Amino acid sequence: MSDKRKKPSLVTELGEPHTAGEENGGRPVGVGDDGLGQGVMRWWRLAIGLMAGLAAGAAVIVIAGSRIGPQIAKVHLAGEQLGYVALAGVCLVVVLLSDAFSLVAMARALCPTSSSRGVFGVALESHLVGGATSFGGLEIPYQVVRLRRSGLSSSQATSAVLGKGMIHTSLLAIVAAVALVPALGTALTPLERWVLIGVILGVIAVWAGITLWTHRPVGMRLVPRRLKKYVASFREANLVLLHTGWRAILIMVALQAVYWVAMFAIIPLILLALGWRGSILHVIVAQAALQVIMPFSPLPGGAGIAELGYLGLIGASVPTDIRVVSLLLWRVATWLIPMALGALVIGIRVATSKGRTQRVRHREVSRVTTE
Repeated sequence: MSDKRKKPSLVTELGEPHTAGEENGGRPVGVGDDGLGQGVMRWWRLAIGLMAGLAAGAAVIVIAGSRIGPQIAKVHLAGEQLGYVALAGVCLVVVLLSDAFSLVAMARALCPTSSSRGVFGVALESHLVGGATSFGGLEIPYQVVRLRRSGLSSSQATSAVLGKGMIHTSLLAIVAAVALVPALGTALTPLERWVLIGVILGVIAVWAGITLWTHRPVGMRLVPRRLKKYVASFREANLVLLHTGWRAILIMVALQAVYWVAMFAIIPLILLALGWRGSILHVIVAQAALQVIMPFSPLPGGAGIAELGYLGLIGASVPTDIRVVSLLLWRVATWLIPMALGALVIGIRVATSKGRTQRVRHREVSRVTTE
């Protein structure tokens, strides 16, 4: 008589964190001792990506023929101007906190037993991974892997990350659509205008397509067997997200709205600190269009496109003597500082983990010696 073992269901197979067994200390596959997923990213790749992004940004400034030295020498901040700098710093803190709490809210809605502290740390760590990889492409898989360490299943982690990302992008697309209004006079090139229209239509199509396919998954028979479980996991994640309820969705929308309000306030505050006085609405709308275009850069942090887009969309309405200085301050605030914070959080986590492991080993050695 053949030994027929009960095959685990798809929900069981994909619903629990996959571990590598005792040889890997029970850690989820792809999570390394260096603080980054071994199958996801290595420190040297992050360093190369960061250097490439910085070099591209510097090259844009040099090619544009901007002399940064004299512009920096003319900057004198005092009194009211320092107040604007402080407000920009507060906005940056709000951006980081609202983004992290968005992920926490989504994760807790899907898995009430998940670790809020762990999820909060994952959100901060992802700034380093997303800011130092091409197209930010490893930020999503990194978050999924790390969220599974905080108590979420594979489908729950996927749903949390994708749900947050879709709401994040949708709100941005709504604001960016305002840039297409001719009355605002946003300096969009024909290419930028068509890219913006394409992204907005793409967001609408993705929302409609995912919603319809989730309820009626046509074409599953055509999916290769090797990929079928991942596609099924993606659908399960969508179902989990759709059944979280309106309360969780509204909390996410509110937090992401706070995120974008704070983000859009940073550039105007930087410009005001440098003595600029102009149309804040124009800067906000231009910045929304810039945020939509930046991800198309193959370099980390949207390098190259970010600098060119800033000089073309925002710099055109800014005095030449503060144009490049404001660009540098914006990139430091919204790119380099979040990455530095992510590196710090990862370093603290790794150091804490190693210290905990050493203490456990010390207790085991002491127990064996005593026996």
